[in-house]
Amino acid sequence: MQVHIDGLEQGTIEVNLEILPREGEYLRIMYGADAEVHGEVASINHYINQHANEHKIFITLKPIN
Repeated sequence: MQVHIDGLEQGTIEVNLEILPREGEYLRIMYGADAEVHGEVASINHYINQHANEHKIFITLKPIN
């Protein structure tokens, strides 16, 4: 499923996930040869528009201290 990940210094990125993480879990995403982002899942939000057959998922990360 297509997921929008925000809360990053780089802006928002889109990734394809098979399983959604839970709040409090840590994500590390490699999106280039030497580029990665990581953080703690602060929130997961679903946007569902039944009339347009649309489902969007937004994950917000917070930095790991």
